[in-house]
Amino acid sequence: MVDLPNILLIERIYQGFWTQTPVKMAEFSDRSMPPPPIEDQYHGFFPAQYSTAYLEEYVDNHVYEGHTIRERILFNSHVDNLKRYEVCNVVHEGSHSSDHWTVTYNTYHSICAVKIIDATGMTSQPYIPSLHGSHDFRGKTLHHKFFGQEEEALLRNPSVQNICILGGAKSAADVAYAFAKAPGEARKNVHWVVREDGNGPSAFFPAPAMSDRYANSNEGFYNRFLAGFLPNTFGRRWSLLKWLLQGTIFGRWYATRLWDGFDKGLRTLMNYQREEGRDMGFANLEPDTPIFWQNDSSGVANRPDFISTIATKVQIYRQDISHLSADSITLRPRSDSCKDKKPLTIPVDVIVYCTGWSACTTFLPSDEASTLGLSVPLGAASPETQKHWQSLEQAADASILSRFPALRHPPAYHKTEPTQTPFRLYKAIAPPMDVHSTRSIVFLGKMVVGNNFRTAEAQALWALAYLDGRIKDLPAVGQIESEVAETVAWDRRRYLNKGELGSWFYYDVVDYADALLEQLGLDSHRKGKGWYGDLVEPCFASDLKGLTQEYVMKYMT
Repeated sequence: MVDLPNILLIERIYQGFWTQTPVKMAEFSDRSMPPPPIEDQYHGFFPAQYSTAYLEEYVDNHVYEGHTIRERILFNSHVDNLKRYEVCNVVHEGSHSSDHWTVTYNTYHSICAVKIIDATGMTSQPYIPSLHGSHDFRGKTLHHKFFGQEEEALLRNPSVQNICILGGAKSAADVAYAFAKAPGEARKNVHWVVREDGNGPSAFFPAPAMSDRYANSNEGFYNRFLAGFLPNTFGRRWSLLKWLLQGTIFGRWYATRLWDGFDKGLRTLMNYQREEGRDMGFANLEPDTPIFWQNDSSGVANRPDFISTIATKVQIYRQDISHLSADSITLRPRSDSCKDKKPLTIPVDVIVYCTGWSACTTFLPSDEASTLGLSVPLGAASPETQKHWQSLEQAADASILSRFPALRHPPAYHKTEPTQTPFRLYKAIAPPMDVHSTRSIVFLGKMVVGNNFRTAEAQALWALAYLDGRIKDLPAVGQIESEVAETVAWDRRRYLNKGELGSWFYYDVVDYADALLEQLGLDSHRKGKGWYGDLVEPCFASDLKGLTQEYVMKYMT
């Protein structure tokens, strides 16, 4: 029950908004996306409007029992409440269920269901920070989720001259670039503020690959050879390469050297101290932590003039916000500034919040959400629940540090205290308390990854098998809880502040998807390339093409 344009990003599209996932990866395996014209590509990256068109066509051309996906969607529907009932007369597959859910939407309508798939993901609810003086500000404010709807009007409005963008991630860079590229009289004064006490500005990967084998940097990164350099807990068994790189002293030394060289190379390539960006504060975009830790997120410089435009046309500040006034924003002096200890006031007509998303689920009470393994405000979880998980996660933390000694020594960073409990879902999908009872609900997309298309396919198959009771070797509840605690403990150590929610798997797309499919006993995505090709070739969407047929043959014949 959704408004289709929100899913397909129609209302979020704006000029200069390009994908960070390239051709051959930005698609589903059962229907390839026609590649955009070569003049609309930069090393395989392309304007997001082509993804929108692909997804629009996708929902119209997939027909099941005479109805397209589009025809099965309830448009303009807002879910108000999701409630579980223990007794129900709904018949499912010939037997009476002892559990069901009621979905209330648009205030007066409801649906009863024995199975629920929550695919709301992580980018539905905008997060707007509370700033002192925000009620005094007379200009326009908006979250970047709505920038696509407002861009044209803002550019045409002559009274709008000063734009202030808040946030340090790639979304802030994209909005800054869009304003900076506006032609002639539409061009604005663009100010970009990144908090000094936050995670820091996003790192930027180049679009070109570092090897002629690959067409772009994504292809060079998302393959099983590079996955060997990633310390993670996914999968039941390690490959020989993973064991050598993560399980031996020499391997860990070599992996660390590679990541250090990678980080140094990216900083050299970006040239944050470049002369043409000095007056604009371009040096303020240098990440606080090495690229390995992903603590300040990352993005792709997916247009040829992306970095040069930001360096020369966007004024960048690395300072904390003091307060807002009627038509300005005041920044505190930098803590490391020896020259100027005075606050800085910037005139502002429009503030664009590129500040991320809320992890809360609006249609479930906090106590129910906590029971299901979703993230809730810290005070909403019962003391007993918190104590139970803290004990498990403390034990898991010791295990993680034993397996991955490199995670013992993170770089210096500004640690932020969490305000939410982490997600605690088995395989990042299923509530632990439900695995050995009704198996009536799953949550898809409750993670941040570098390629959502691949994880979406793997999660969909796993969820289908789980809801239908086809996964026969599920561990006991105690083992499931230990695995969930291990994932949370690993995420905190691996991705620092970003890992506090237990849902940040950004680099680990390949290993995570492989682990889900491994548990299902599916392996067609690993065949056809030979052992060497399986190791070094990019993980394209087409690799997954045979999985549905393999699943049907294994479980439904």
